[in-house]
Amino acid sequence: MKLYEHMETYLGLISRGWAEKNKKYGIQVVLFEQNPAEDLSTYCTLGLDKFVLDIGDGKKIRQELIFSTYKTYPPDEVASFLMTFAESVADSGKGLLRGEVIEGKPLIDGVEVTGMYASVPVFWPDELHEFEGSSPTTIFVWLLPILKSEAEVIREEGWNYFEHYLEEHSEADLWDLDRDAIPLR
Repeated sequence: MKLYEHMETYLGLISRGWAEKNKKYGIQVVLFEQNPAEDLSTYCTLGLDKFVLDIGDGKKIRQELIFSTYKTYPPDEVASFLMTFAESVADSGKGLLRGEVIEGKPLIDGVEVTGMYASVPVFWPDELHEFEGSSPTTIFVWLLPILKSEAEVIREEGWNYFEHYLEEHSEADLWDLDRDAIPLR
């Protein structure tokens, strides 16, 4: 099975794709509509897995990134953000670890969220999480959009605290790039 077939098995058919213009990395972004819910779009990198990434202690993996948001956000801008983010991962040579926080500017123009939190893709089938048709295995990383205040709490309290809070308080709208900060304290 090829990687894109693995994705389509668990995310549905690819409805659209974007490729970088200069082809330096060969990373694409593909879109799965109405996933994981009818009003959401899921974007996934395709081609980041060509890069073997270091995750510490001599361990190597491959990764692809998943990002979901409401379908009302401009698909071209979301895809551009994700492709740029994936290129920065490829450049670094380091894989994203669960609980890692990456901060910067707003993900797309005019939104509140300025950071990403790396996690397990819990809203999708467990079988999606790993693709064993590559060596080393390709791991799918869910990028949750976060605000600056949330990033600060995660750094201070740890990723376990953040994920436990999300499990206990399901009212957080993780798909909204303009949401208010989650009251973590």
